[in-house]
Amino acid sequence: MKSVYIVTLGCKLNQFESEALAENLRGSGFDIAPSMESSDTVVVNTCTVTNQADARSRQILRKAKRMGKYAVATGCYATSDYDAIAHSDFADLVIGNNNKFKLAEFLGGIVLPGGDADFPSVASFERTRAYIKIQDGCGKYCSYCKIPFARGKSRSLAPEKIVSAMNRLLANGYNEIVLTGVNISDYRYDGETLASLTGKLLDIHGDFRIRLSSLQPDEFEPRLAEYLGHPSFANHFHLSLQSGCDTVLRRMNRHYTGRDFLSLTSLIRAKSPDCGITTDIIVGFPGETESEFDETIALVKEAEFTRVHIFPYSPRSGTCAAGMKDVHGDIKSARERILRETYLDYAGKFVKRHVIGKTQKVLVEKAEKGMAEGYTSNYLRAVFPYHGETNRFAEVSPESYSIAKDWSIDLACL
Repeated sequence: MKSVYIVTLGCKLNQFESEALAENLRGSGFDIAPSMESSDTVVVNTCTVTNQADARSRQILRKAKRMGKYAVATGCYATSDYDAIAHSDFADLVIGNNNKFKLAEFLGGIVLPGGDADFPSVASFERTRAYIKIQDGCGKYCSYCKIPFARGKSRSLAPEKIVSAMNRLLANGYNEIVLTGVNISDYRYDGETLASLTGKLLDIHGDFRIRLSSLQPDEFEPRLAEYLGHPSFANHFHLSLQSGCDTVLRRMNRHYTGRDFLSLTSLIRAKSPDCGITTDIIVGFPGETESEFDETIALVKEAEFTRVHIFPYSPRSGTCAAGMKDVHGDIKSARERILRETYLDYAGKFVKRHVIGKTQKVLVEKAEKGMAEGYTSNYLRAVFPYHGETNRFAEVSPESYSIAKDWSIDLACL
């Protein structure tokens, strides 16, 4: 039996699609190998958000080739740079996103009947957290981003199929379901939106948690904030900021202002003061001055994010921003350090004010030697004494806390 090892780079959507690939390959007669060494074929599900992601993809593919493996590139980098990779010496096969789920056929496996190429279903995941892909594609064309070229126009999965997938995952024992896509804020299907879809899913009975992946601030539906407090809705939003400066946002082709964003966080925290808000920020975007960067720092202080994913700007070929004058690498590094120190300081203030002293409901993802770890509803990593099973919710009390630099929190189990 041919064996395949899958390497996943990038976002939650890629994680979902790698699980779907693995399930499809198993059904087509392949063995999913636990390591690159034990495989015949290595599939790299690539990311192209940054130059570093492209380089990491090439690095893994070259490693596979050096080990004598059949190297397959798929995903967003394989789609946006298809010709270059196809003519390279580090990939034996290149499959774009539009053909990703024909991988088994390309590798000579059994062709499974039916299925949806855009929205494959997955019945089991390696982790305790499961995913449903509800949307794909993007038409926003931010000036720095290649993803619209790699993923195509926005399209959405029918609500009844999502409800069916949700029920199937709950029946299979998954207690946290993440709704994912390229831009789930743009979910549209016959009048349904993300908010109305979420409402349908919250009507399902059971002890589970729904978490939303990244949301666009200018497309946020206020109705989503109304779900905060529902026992099955995660007390957390990931709102993609990118910059806190209005002039930088305009150069990025982002359609909101810093004040718009803060009004949104105020709306959310008015509904739930301890709601975790995470974000992405690009530092050193072309033309970013010290005063523009200072505006981002000021917004970060006011918003009190619980986590910030920081990306030093990386020019992407074919995008508008690639033709703009870049900021020096040393300046990007310095701004990254300042931003990280600032957000950690203010995240700490938020956690101490709104999290410490409260009982937390944690989904246990790992448990060994009397200790467990998992995530709270507001997306803080918790570590606590525990002697039960994984994939269970644990009510943990704040009898003793220590807060790590990554904002994991140690909790004592009730």
